[in-house]
Amino acid sequence: MQTTSRLLALGILLAATLPAHGRDKEQPSTIVSPEATASAPEQKLAARGRSFVPLHSTLIGQGGAARLNFSGLLSIHNTSATNVLAVEKIDYRSGSGQLVESYLPEPVYLKPYAAMQVVIAQDDVRAGVGASFTVDWSTPPGGDEPVVEAVMAAFVGTRSYSFLSPGRRVSRP
Repeated sequence: MQTTSRLLALGILLAATLPAHGRDKEQPSTIVSPEATASAPEQKLAARGRSFVPLHSTLIGQGGAARLNFSGLLSIHNTSATNVLAVEKIDYRSGSGQLVESYLPEPVYLKPYAAMQVVIAQDDVRAGVGASFTVDWSTPPGGDEPVVEAVMAAFVGTRSYSFLSPGRRVSRP
């Protein structure tokens, strides 16, 4: 009986320490409702941009003695009332600038006022301290820029912590 309890406890401990990307492959990390998407527009999407968004997936406190991991939600909102927004590329990078994961195999076209999200699990620490996203997007000439931001949340026991990280437009090669 005691051996069974120890094996069960060991199994639970091992499952809890598996990296997030090694867990349930059925959970999508990119979330976009089919009702939020449109087909590629006929007009040329000539206004191109890139948004940079810090995602603080791990914070260090107590003079470096403590780490707190956060789940992250990258949110991309089409702010136009009339135009489609093309989200062409979403890259997740580590604090050292290395690519951790690319999220879109092909562009996603968001209807006016529609949104999409990318989720990073709280136990996904692949990007470490200083993680970030870059989002490449396009609109018709004179179109509105999207709102791109990240929400981070940590749940530890009965406490929770959350904060927002706004994106900013940066040059796009």
